[in-house]
Amino acid sequence: METRPRPATARVPLTVRCLDAQGRPVRLSARSLGRGSNDLQALLRSAYGAVRGVPAAEPVTVSFIEGEHGQLRLEYLALGAPPCRRRFGLRGRRTRRDGCEEVATALAQAALVVGEAVETIGVLTTAGSARWTAADTPEFVDLVRDDGLVRRVPAAVRTLVEDPQTLDLFRGALTLFVADDVERLIIGRDPETPGRYHEVVLIRSPELLRFLGGEPLSSLAGADPAP
Repeated sequence: METRPRPATARVPLTVRCLDAQGRPVRLSARSLGRGSNDLQALLRSAYGAVRGVPAAEPVTVSFIEGEHGQLRLEYLALGAPPCRRRFGLRGRRTRRDGCEEVATALAQAALVVGEAVETIGVLTTAGSARWTAADTPEFVDLVRDDGLVRRVPAAVRTLVEDPQTLDLFRGALTLFVADDVERLIIGRDPETPGRYHEVVLIRSPELLRFLGGEPLSSLAGADPAP
């Protein structure tokens, strides 16, 4: 008996390219894809649960589709669940629509938090020192580097970056730098939205490799304690 895959209630597409030191595309190994997808999925689930604020009935997952020239298409998916089942009557249709919108919004926010956290780790591995400071709104915090660069991120990003277990998941998601000698990881956001597509680049560095090897983010060693 075949089991049909559950339809996706919401999706967030991304593109991923990996380049070596000569700028050539790198085809990721099964080890990188396996561990990376598992740990990235765990990160997404953690962020999604935090955004939803309640135990989510709908599962979230990560899908990888290998394309040409070393490019991967990555999708964050929230699968069909009770909030989005069709019901009869005007009130039921409104409930279904509102439920689906809540799922889509939460998935987009979770994807933003995970993406900002990955980018923040990249920033920290190029900083001599950095510290957190409160922003003018509690939903955000400022990361201030020793060179004066200020990066404002959702407060949830700080929670992820300061949690040792979550950092281990980031190490797994970024294992491609170690397993496949990737020099640059290029993540494309909003690839299907005209005018909103942009790319984030993470560069291989000694500090990043030390972090992936299990060392803490040394630039945050003197960070202010969480409020």
